[in-house]
Amino acid sequence: MINTLSVTSDLLTAERDILSRVALGGPLKDVLRDIVLLVEKPAGGELLASVLLTTEDGKHLTQGAAPSLPCDYNDAIEGIGVGLGIGSCGTSAHTGSPVIVSDISTDPLWADFRKLALSHNLHSCWSMPIRAADGRVLGTFANYYREPRKPSERDLEVIGMVSRTAAIAIERSQNEKARDRAEEQRMLLLRELNHRVKNVFALADSMLAMTARTATSAEQLSSTVRGRLRALGRAHDLVQPTFSAEHVAYAPDVPLRQIIGDILAPYTDAATDRVAFVGTDDVRIRADHITSVALVLHELATNAAKYGSLSSEEGRLVVACTTGETMQIMWSERGGPVVRAPTSKGFGSTLIQRTITGMRGEICYTWSPDGLDITICLPINTISASPDRTSLS
Repeated sequence: MINTLSVTSDLLTAERDILSRVALGGPLKDVLRDIVLLVEKPAGGELLASVLLTTEDGKHLTQGAAPSLPCDYNDAIEGIGVGLGIGSCGTSAHTGSPVIVSDISTDPLWADFRKLALSHNLHSCWSMPIRAADGRVLGTFANYYREPRKPSERDLEVIGMVSRTAAIAIERSQNEKARDRAEEQRMLLLRELNHRVKNVFALADSMLAMTARTATSAEQLSSTVRGRLRALGRAHDLVQPTFSAEHVAYAPDVPLRQIIGDILAPYTDAATDRVAFVGTDDVRIRADHITSVALVLHELATNAAKYGSLSSEEGRLVVACTTGETMQIMWSERGGPVVRAPTSKGFGSTLIQRTITGMRGEICYTWSPDGLDITICLPINTISASPDRTSLS
């Protein structure tokens, strides 16, 4: 038991050292291990300490550091739930209060884990919640003993002090991870912005070239190009990110045919039948997935205009949709330049894959001498509007 004043000064000194390491950004696992070993050292092997961390959803506990507990025991409690009656730590994380179990063999909180603990000669467990500055429970700090035991006031003071130190280390690590994620997201958005800007220039060039081949006068060329640029602007409105949660909540569902029509409008011409839609009249896309579906179709249309069937006057595109347990969108390009499977994956393809995966769907490409076929499968219950909402327009 930690009950001598002589170790307190050493403990405070070591705690300052650990805080210095936290300030330097040391790995969380190493810092927590040092905290645990620090607490265990004065007890001469009688104490086995542990730090468990709450998962992001707050429903489970995962190992932070427990260097002296048996590996089999650590493995067995990995991912335990947060809730009443789930040992000392699960209960402490749930209530946000200390849970002192002096005798595991009789305490009801350990009913489901008693056999496990006693088989490893663990007979008491005191658990303290580790709290963030805003009160959130970050995890638990537990003291195990090989005999039934109650804590002294000094024990509780030391455990509280160590829990606060662990909280600083954990919050520091979480803040660093949050900054890293924010930076990754920022770089991804910059790459996507750069990708889209380059696509706009490429599409404008492609549309100008296609229109110039058929225009009979400067006025016709100007009128057609301006119309197609306006259509491109409407398509862009569908694929720009939605920043307002209120807008998503109250926005109406949109027919898939309308989305396809807006995306492909820059490449269609009333005098030709270069683009055909099949079987999409009664399929409506939920408001919170419109941007994702439009983004995928916009990327496919961009690729078709740059390299595929829409880059050629003779090219044709058919977009078909069928529904069942999944919604299938079949994208078929014919009559354009000879296509070949790419040898590498560009940002556009990565963006398509990431977006479809985010909607829990799949995409399959089939390249043949005749052209390109793409099949997109999306779960109908996730992507499509429910029957009671299909009347919205």
